[in-house]
Amino acid sequence: MLEFHIKELLEKNKISRYKMRIYLNWNYKRVNDFYFGRAKEIKTSEIEQLCELFNCKLEDLFTYKKNKK
Repeated sequence: MLEFHIKELLEKNKISRYKMRIYLNWNYKRVNDFYFGRAKEIKTSEIEQLCELFNCKLEDLFTYKKNKK
């Protein structure tokens, strides 16, 4: 399971979800899916956009956690 760090990156960079939506040209649902950790899939182009927006590395966007059984 991937745990996204978008909320933390937005706060750290003082970027609102609205500005993220405008910059990335995403709809509110997509922004909120990442913000609240509900995104089920991600395109490589979206990863590139997020890295550019936050000026960060891939590993700053999310971490992998094993599912507990």
